[in-house]
Amino acid sequence: MNTKSVSQLLIEIEDYSRARNRTRKEMAQNLGIPYGTFKKYFLKTRNKRIPSSIYIEKMEKFLKSRKETKTYWKILWMKILQWWKTQHRYPTIKDLADEIGWDVQSLAKCIQNKEIPPKLVIEKIAKTVGFEIPTLDLMLRKAQLKTEKIKYLLLLLEDELRWFRDSSKESREIFREELDPGDIGYISSLLTMLGDEDKFRRWLTLTTNRFDFFKKKGGQK
Repeated sequence: MNTKSVSQLLIEIEDYSRARNRTRKEMAQNLGIPYGTFKKYFLKTRNKRIPSSIYIEKMEKFLKSRKETKTYWKILWMKILQWWKTQHRYPTIKDLADEIGWDVQSLAKCIQNKEIPPKLVIEKIAKTVGFEIPTLDLMLRKAQLKTEKIKYLLLLLEDELRWFRDSSKESREIFREELDPGDIGYISSLLTMLGDEDKFRRWLTLTTNRFDFFKKKGGQK
């Protein structure tokens, strides 16, 4: 890929992240590229880096999968519009809007002007009608929700661990007695490896550790 093509690829990645209000750090995590490396692609100085062929491929695959998903939702919406012309289940657009829980004026505008509504609206109508919904996109949405949940759990965890950090030696002894260091190491390692896909794959292949629900060796759960 020539320099111009790489520059265009980075512009598309930047446009994608801005459209979804994602930081470069979040985008790097989505792509499986170390943040320290990724942010240098966008520098205006001589320290700017050109992505390696492996990372270029990752970005291309990422954008391709998003475009394919977007195309699927567009086709699904066109299919819904065709269904609307011949269906007799809902006498008015208001009836359909009430069924899916969306604003009737917004839905009417989308149907009458053939504008694409939010994916959640398309999904609700598709489920009501019985149309197939893109599995990949649902999986990505689920991943996003789980990521948000883990983010909050980490904030809670950090707060609790800070208490032990600033507490007494005796408090930390209780921590050590109750928690299995093997389980803690596994969770810590998993969190770290999830930050890079290549490292994660190697780690998954090589590690023999598994979470043991805080069951210490020779002890009970």
